Amino acid sequence: MRIGIFGGTFNPVHRGHKRLAEEMKNRAQLDRIIIMPTFTPPHKAGKELADSSHRLEMCRLMFTEDCFTVSDLEIQRQGKSYTVDTLTALKEIYPDDELFLIIGSDMLLSFDRWYRYEDILSMATLCVASRLDSIFFEDLSRYASEALGLDCEKDEIILADIEPFECSSTEIREKLTEGKEVRNLVSDKVYDYIRLKLLYESPFMEHKRLLREKLDDYRFLHSLNVADSAASLARMYGADEEKAYFAGLVHDIMKNENNSDMLKMLEKGGIILSRTEKANPKLWHAMAGEACLKEKLGITDEEILSAVRYHTTGKSGMSLFDKIIYVADYVSAERNYPDVGIMRQLSYEKGLDEACLYSLQYTLKALSERETVIHPDSLDFYNELIINKGESYDRT
Repeated sequence: MRIGIFGGTFNPVHRGHKRLAEEMKNRAQLDRIIIMPTFTPPHKAGKELADSSHRLEMCRLMFTEDCFTVSDLEIQRQGKSYTVDTLTALKEIYPDDELFLIIGSDMLLSFDRWYRYEDILSMATLCVASRLDSIFFEDLSRYASEALGLDCEKDEIILADIEPFECSSTEIREKLTEGKEVRNLVSDKVYDYIRLKLLYESPFMEHKRLLREKLDDYRFLHSLNVADSAASLARMYGADEEKAYFAGLVHDIMKNENNSDMLKMLEKGGIILSRTEKANPKLWHAMAGEACLKEKLGITDEEILSAVRYHTTGKSGMSLFDKIIYVADYVSAERNYPDVGIMRQLSYEKGLDEACLYSLQYTLKALSERETVIHPDSLDFYNELIINKGESYDRT
């Protein structure tokens, strides 16, 4: 069997790693590729790395196909990771198989300085991934021949022309720190894992750590997604993106608390429940959330407090900021109710009022069918939107 070994820090693993492995499997006709997260590679010692257990798990989430095996060999060995030691161990595990070491062209050009590189070459064939124009191919070929004594024509080294993925793990970490989108650079499962485990710094990290303690996995990811949607809507409609992100992030801060604790928070915040509110505990988390932000976190920004309190029911006189958080809660990335596609289209193409009206129609219908009490604020919000819509038709 022809087995490839693809090592790296994978900090984090991304779509470029997956593409390279898949392409090299085809180009070198490999039967299997072992993905090998490093513990502490010599050339990166001292740099901040996500814990090896997290990097290992991210690789497992990325490389799920049967042709890939994610190995913890180097992590279990700990200490500095030398390729020659890894290959020696793999030779003992796979004595009758051919081993192929997958590296990039930049690594090849310094290969003669690797620790015991000649022993590495005796155990494995080098598979070098690069964008190979004619001039660069000649340079790599010449280096392989003159420095390493390898003949490309005899397949003593495999040079594969692979289109590079225009992003690195370093860039992904930088984007996360700056609050920029990286969803398209890593798999969905890896992206969620990074966020659930708070692996890399990102905006409002202190508040995210607090929420991670208070919320279950689903609710925490939902809060992060609402924050993203709120920032996107704020950017589109001219509101404060950073403030919208924060409000979206904390809007469900009390969602996983039990009713008793929510009542205590409401009392602390001086909020007295109406008869309707007492009859529907599902409304309590929004009001308790406002109280928590004021009493526990010291938030005094009235826009944030209002948006959190009314993100479930709405109310008459909703501000632009209120509507952004209200709608963001309906269109966040993980939402999959039947009409979510319509809601997203309305939000970004028809305006917030149309989106709010549609969501209210959807919600009021569901509540009435279940014979659940409807908050007067929701009815006031609905009536106001209908009246405003009628008046706008009259003006035209």
